Amino acid sequence: MSEITLPTYQAVEADLKEQGLAAVPAELHGLLSGMICGGLAVDDDSWVGPVCDYANEGEAMTDGAKMMVRTLFTTTADELISGGFEFSLLMPDDDEPLADRAEALTEWVNSFISGLGLMDLQKNQLSEEITEALADLHEISQLGIDEDDDLEQQAALFEQVLEHVRMCVLSCHSELGQRLVNDDAVDEKPTVH
Repeated sequence: MSEITLPTYQAVEADLKEQGLAAVPAELHGLLSGMICGGLAVDDDSWVGPVCDYANEGEAMTDGAKMMVRTLFTTTADELISGGFEFSLLMPDDDEPLADRAEALTEWVNSFISGLGLMDLQKNQLSEEITEALADLHEISQLGIDEDDDLEQQAALFEQVLEHVRMCVLSCHSELGQRLVNDDAVDEKPTVH
Protein backbone atom coordinates (compact mmCIF):
# COMPACT_ATOMS: atom_id res chain seq x y z
CA MET A 1 0.00 0.00 0.00
CA SER A 2 1.24 3.45 -0.89
CA GLU A 3 2.32 5.84 1.83
CA ILE A 4 1.43 8.81 -0.39
CA THR A 5 -1.92 10.24 0.67
CA LEU A 6 -3.92 12.92 -1.06
CA PRO A 7 -5.67 15.42 1.18
CA THR A 8 -9.40 14.77 1.52
CA TYR A 9 -11.88 16.29 -0.90
CA GLN A 10 -13.46 18.23 1.96
CA ALA A 11 -10.10 19.62 3.13
CA VAL A 12 -9.19 20.79 -0.37
CA GLU A 13 -12.67 22.27 -0.82
CA ALA A 14 -12.31 24.25 2.42
CA ASP A 15 -8.81 25.41 1.43
CA LEU A 16 -9.98 26.53 -2.01
CA LYS A 17 -12.78 28.58 -0.46
CA GLU A 18 -10.48 30.03 2.20
CA GLN A 19 -7.91 31.01 -0.44
CA GLY A 20 -10.56 32.43 -2.78
CA LEU A 21 -9.77 30.14 -5.72
CA ALA A 22 -12.62 29.56 -8.18
CA ALA A 23 -12.36 25.81 -8.65
CA VAL A 24 -13.75 22.71 -7.04
CA PRO A 25 -11.33 20.04 -5.80
CA ALA A 26 -12.13 17.57 -8.60
CA GLU A 27 -11.47 20.21 -11.26
CA LEU A 28 -8.18 21.34 -9.76
CA HIS A 29 -6.92 17.80 -9.20
CA GLY A 30 -7.98 16.77 -12.71
CA LEU A 31 -6.17 19.77 -14.21
CA LEU A 32 -2.97 19.10 -12.25
CA SER A 33 -3.12 15.38 -13.06
CA GLY A 34 -3.61 16.10 -16.76
CA MET A 35 -0.65 18.47 -16.86
CA ILE A 36 1.58 15.99 -15.03
CA CYS A 37 0.45 13.12 -17.27
CA GLY A 38 1.11 15.32 -20.30
CA GLY A 39 4.74 15.77 -19.34
CA LEU A 40 4.78 18.92 -17.20
CA ALA A 41 7.99 19.28 -15.20
CA VAL A 42 7.28 18.20 -11.65
CA ASP A 43 10.41 19.68 -10.11
CA ASP A 44 9.63 23.36 -10.65
CA ASP A 45 6.71 25.80 -10.47
CA SER A 46 5.63 25.59 -14.12
CA TRP A 47 2.15 24.63 -12.89
CA VAL A 48 1.57 28.06 -11.33
CA GLY A 49 0.63 29.98 -14.51
CA PRO A 50 -2.00 27.51 -15.74
CA VAL A 51 -3.53 27.21 -12.26
CA CYS A 52 -3.68 31.02 -11.92
CA ASP A 53 -5.42 31.24 -15.30
CA TYR A 54 -7.79 28.41 -14.49
CA ALA A 55 -8.67 28.98 -10.85
CA ASN A 56 -7.79 32.60 -10.13
CA GLU A 57 -8.91 34.54 -13.23
CA GLY A 58 -5.31 35.02 -14.32
CA GLU A 59 -4.37 36.80 -11.10
CA ALA A 60 -1.39 35.79 -8.99
CA MET A 61 -2.17 33.45 -6.13
CA THR A 62 -1.59 34.38 -2.53
CA ASP A 63 1.25 32.57 -0.77
CA GLY A 64 -1.31 30.46 1.11
CA ALA A 65 -3.10 29.46 -2.09
CA LYS A 66 0.19 28.65 -3.79
CA MET A 67 1.30 26.50 -0.85
CA MET A 68 -2.03 24.65 -0.80
CA VAL A 69 -1.95 23.94 -4.56
CA ARG A 70 1.75 22.99 -4.39
CA THR A 71 0.91 20.37 -1.75
CA LEU A 72 -1.79 18.91 -3.99
CA PHE A 73 0.52 19.07 -7.02
CA THR A 74 3.49 17.38 -5.35
CA THR A 75 1.32 14.70 -3.74
CA THR A 76 -0.27 13.96 -7.12
CA ALA A 77 3.09 13.94 -8.90
CA ASP A 78 4.61 11.67 -6.25
CA GLU A 79 1.71 9.25 -6.55
CA LEU A 80 1.97 9.13 -10.35
CA ILE A 81 5.75 8.87 -10.45
CA SER A 82 5.93 6.20 -7.74
CA GLY A 83 5.46 3.60 -10.45
CA GLY A 84 2.71 1.80 -8.57
CA PHE A 85 -0.87 1.45 -9.65
CA GLU A 86 -2.27 3.29 -6.65
CA PHE A 87 -3.19 6.61 -8.23
CA SER A 88 -6.24 8.17 -6.57
CA LEU A 89 -8.72 10.61 -8.04
CA LEU A 90 -9.73 13.36 -5.64
CA MET A 91 -13.44 12.62 -5.29
CA PRO A 92 -16.16 13.23 -2.71
CA ASP A 93 -16.52 10.49 -0.09
CA ASP A 94 -18.45 7.34 -0.95
CA ASP A 95 -21.23 8.37 1.45
CA GLU A 96 -21.99 11.48 -0.63
CA PRO A 97 -24.95 11.25 -3.05
CA LEU A 98 -24.14 9.35 -6.24
CA ALA A 99 -25.22 12.31 -8.38
CA ASP A 100 -22.66 14.55 -6.62
CA ARG A 101 -19.91 11.97 -7.07
CA ALA A 102 -20.80 11.52 -10.74
CA GLU A 103 -20.74 15.29 -11.28
CA ALA A 104 -17.32 15.47 -9.60
CA LEU A 105 -16.06 12.70 -11.88
CA THR A 106 -17.17 14.52 -15.02
CA GLU A 107 -15.55 17.73 -13.70
CA TRP A 108 -12.36 15.77 -12.96
CA VAL A 109 -12.26 14.14 -16.40
CA ASN A 110 -13.00 17.39 -18.27
CA SER A 111 -10.25 19.15 -16.33
CA PHE A 112 -7.84 16.24 -16.90
CA ILE A 113 -8.43 16.53 -20.65
CA SER A 114 -7.88 20.30 -20.39
CA GLY A 115 -4.64 19.73 -18.46
CA LEU A 116 -3.39 17.37 -21.16
CA GLY A 117 -4.39 19.95 -23.76
CA LEU A 118 -2.24 22.57 -22.07
CA MET A 119 0.78 20.35 -22.72
CA ASP A 120 0.47 20.86 -26.49
CA LEU A 121 0.42 17.17 -27.34
CA GLN A 122 0.27 16.31 -31.03
CA LYS A 123 -2.70 13.99 -31.59
CA ASN A 124 -1.10 12.40 -34.63
CA GLN A 125 1.90 11.36 -32.52
CA LEU A 126 -0.08 9.60 -29.81
CA SER A 127 -0.13 5.82 -29.65
CA GLU A 128 -3.31 3.91 -30.40
CA GLU A 129 -3.64 3.06 -26.70
CA ILE A 130 -3.53 6.72 -25.65
CA THR A 131 -5.88 7.76 -28.45
CA GLU A 132 -8.38 5.15 -27.24
CA ALA A 133 -7.93 6.22 -23.61
CA LEU A 134 -8.61 9.85 -24.54
CA ALA A 135 -11.69 8.84 -26.55
CA ASP A 136 -12.96 6.87 -23.54
CA LEU A 137 -12.32 9.84 -21.25
CA HIS A 138 -14.17 12.15 -23.61
CA GLU A 139 -17.19 9.81 -23.55
CA ILE A 140 -17.00 9.53 -19.76
CA SER A 141 -16.99 13.33 -19.47
CA GLN A 142 -20.50 13.27 -21.00
CA LEU A 143 -21.98 10.72 -18.58
CA GLY A 144 -24.48 11.44 -15.88
CA ILE A 145 -26.72 9.68 -13.37
CA ASP A 146 -30.37 9.01 -14.17
CA GLU A 147 -32.25 9.41 -10.90
CA ASP A 148 -35.09 7.26 -12.29
CA ASP A 149 -32.88 4.20 -12.86
CA ASP A 150 -31.73 1.69 -10.26
CA LEU A 151 -29.28 3.71 -8.16
CA GLU A 152 -27.62 0.60 -6.73
CA GLN A 153 -26.81 -0.63 -10.22
CA GLN A 154 -25.64 2.83 -11.25
CA ALA A 155 -23.40 2.98 -8.17
CA ALA A 156 -21.74 -0.29 -9.23
CA LEU A 157 -21.31 1.01 -12.77
CA PHE A 158 -19.91 4.27 -11.40
CA GLU A 159 -17.20 2.36 -9.54
CA GLN A 160 -16.28 0.53 -12.75
CA VAL A 161 -16.10 3.81 -14.66
CA LEU A 162 -13.99 5.36 -11.89
CA GLU A 163 -11.54 2.47 -12.13
CA HIS A 164 -11.41 2.79 -15.91
CA VAL A 165 -10.62 6.50 -15.61
CA ARG A 166 -7.82 5.67 -13.18
CA MET A 167 -6.34 3.16 -15.63
CA CYS A 168 -6.61 5.66 -18.52
CA VAL A 169 -4.74 8.21 -16.41
CA LEU A 170 -2.00 5.72 -15.56
CA SER A 171 -1.67 4.81 -19.24
CA CYS A 172 -1.36 8.47 -20.21
CA HIS A 173 1.28 9.06 -17.56
CA SER A 174 3.18 5.93 -18.50
CA GLU A 175 3.50 7.07 -22.10
CA LEU A 176 3.49 10.86 -21.90
CA GLY A 177 4.56 11.86 -18.39
CA GLN A 178 7.96 13.15 -17.43
CA ARG A 179 10.33 10.72 -15.78
CA LEU A 180 12.56 11.77 -12.96
CA VAL A 181 16.05 10.39 -13.19
CA ASN A 182 17.77 9.71 -9.93
CA ASP A 183 21.32 10.92 -10.44
CA ASP A 184 22.65 8.14 -8.24
CA ALA A 185 20.88 5.49 -10.31
CA VAL A 186 22.41 6.56 -13.62
CA ASP A 187 24.78 3.92 -14.87
CA GLU A 188 28.16 5.51 -15.12
CA LYS A 189 31.22 3.98 -16.64
CA PRO A 190 33.64 2.89 -13.97
CA THR A 191 36.66 5.05 -13.57
CA VAL A 192 40.15 3.67 -13.50
CA HIS A 193 42.17 4.81 -10.50
